[in-house]
Amino acid sequence: MKKNEFDIAVIGGGVSGIYTAWRLMTADPSQSPVLKNWAKNGKLKIGVFEGSDRIGGRLLSAKAPGMPDIVCEIGGMRYVSPSQYLIKSLVERELCLETFPQNVYEPKNLVYTRGKRYNVDQLNDPDVLPYALRELEKQWLKEGNTADNFIAYAIKKVIPGIGNKIGDELTKYLETVEVDGVPLYKHGLWNLVLKAISNEAYEVSKTTVGYDSLGMNANAVDSISELFDFSSNIKYFLLKDGYDVVPWHLTNRFKNAGGEVFLNTWLKGFESKTLADGTSGFELNFYDNPTVTARAVILAMPRRSLELLDETGPVMTNQKMKTMMNSVEPVDLYKMFIAYEKSWWTAADKNLKTGRSLTDLPLRQCYYWGDEADLTDSKNKNAVIMAYNDMQSSTFWGGLRSEPLGPGDALRWDHPGGKRKSKSSHANHHLFKRKKMNHQNESYKEPWDEQLRRNWDAHEAPHAMVMEMHRQLMEIHGADPKTTPEPLEAAFMDWSDDPFGGAVHFWNPGYKSQDVLFDMTQPVNDVNCFVCGEAFSTNQTWVEGALQTAEIVLQQRLKLPEPEWVKKWDDE
Repeated sequence: MKKNEFDIAVIGGGVSGIYTAWRLMTADPSQSPVLKNWAKNGKLKIGVFEGSDRIGGRLLSAKAPGMPDIVCEIGGMRYVSPSQYLIKSLVERELCLETFPQNVYEPKNLVYTRGKRYNVDQLNDPDVLPYALRELEKQWLKEGNTADNFIAYAIKKVIPGIGNKIGDELTKYLETVEVDGVPLYKHGLWNLVLKAISNEAYEVSKTTVGYDSLGMNANAVDSISELFDFSSNIKYFLLKDGYDVVPWHLTNRFKNAGGEVFLNTWLKGFESKTLADGTSGFELNFYDNPTVTARAVILAMPRRSLELLDETGPVMTNQKMKTMMNSVEPVDLYKMFIAYEKSWWTAADKNLKTGRSLTDLPLRQCYYWGDEADLTDSKNKNAVIMAYNDMQSSTFWGGLRSEPLGPGDALRWDHPGGKRKSKSSHANHHLFKRKKMNHQNESYKEPWDEQLRRNWDAHEAPHAMVMEMHRQLMEIHGADPKTTPEPLEAAFMDWSDDPFGGAVHFWNPGYKSQDVLFDMTQPVNDVNCFVCGEAFSTNQTWVEGALQTAEIVLQQRLKLPEPEWVKKWDDE
């Protein structure tokens, strides 16, 4: 086989792409009636083609200079245990990576809404909440319920048969439900909620859950499934070395098994082609890179990345494919990490050590991410805080980018066949007060820690954006600007930038996600082009969704057995 000829070309180096490539590269092709016909001498030739300069996609772990013991998650940050069994099995059983629980809900952390400051444990006190609630809603709170659960309360009023169902039982039940004579999947969540509660109750719930995207009016079946599919023993877990270390390990394993990775290789489009041996395959055309042929193509790409491909060939011109692409909506998410010389928020209130505080200001969620003084015996007191927001709140921060941006316009082509160019010209917006940061104990293990530092430096935040975030952080905490230290460093990512189009995805009303989920994994029958990733999964917003669709491609389309290391974790 020639250099530019592959059995399988995987397009996209995010989690689903590199995971699928690793599983295929380390599988025995003879176990699959599909793969055994492609393998030569019992071995597949597989290439992963990634448009950026790194593998990891929407995972992006980083370390700030002067903070060697704290990993910041600028992209996806956690998984849920025990329900997300694929990623849990991969992390804990196969890769054996060190994890630790993430604390989110702290009763004495802050809520700052409509100019009033109160605590998380006061979300059940209608006399404290600055919202004009109905009398029945106030009574519900006095019964021990909390305002962040108003949406769930509304759903149970509209769909009383939902009870305590979770998991597959819940999903199957919701697929049978009709509201006002209309199947539930044709309803938007927002439409349902306002049938049962006031707009004020909806606003306080959306605000104190922390996500503007609850106002997206997404497909009610999938939104309710995700909202209710959390049992009482749910736990969030972070990875000690960063979530991005998962695709890093998979990449190393894939390459060690003989796989090839091509970075800075952007797919322009692909078409059908008769291969040299007379079988059907594809010709893949890349910007500024040689043409490649493959027997099969796996598009490990979200909706926006698919939209950027040329409409050529049997897949991208297929009307069913176009319809299925429109079944999901990208969701903007934005994160910023700011490093300070000390945790001034803890000095003001000793309770503010972990978890998050909430606000209706555009920064929305404030996570107390880490304090070097708590982790080491050194004199280093540097600390970092994370701001996390979505949808319309993210657009506020987009207005403070170093150059004006239109929706999804952060990456542009200089000419039709050119390379991408970032509009985030950080070079003229350095904070770089690094002389204040303690570097004496900074030593990095090669090569992973160096990658973490590169990730931070590649996403430096513009000065105007950082100072506005700093101002809002002080407002939430009631801090005195005269005594509060200014930021030392900051990194950010707006995941609405191309080619991502959004950090996560929601199903639109009117689509049966269970049907589209499977059909999308092979959009055109008898054409060996497959699609996987979080976008078209029923575990949207999570890495679990990327692995779910990858395993559908691997097990149901390509007929590989389930990995031996997968466990359902029902014993927790």
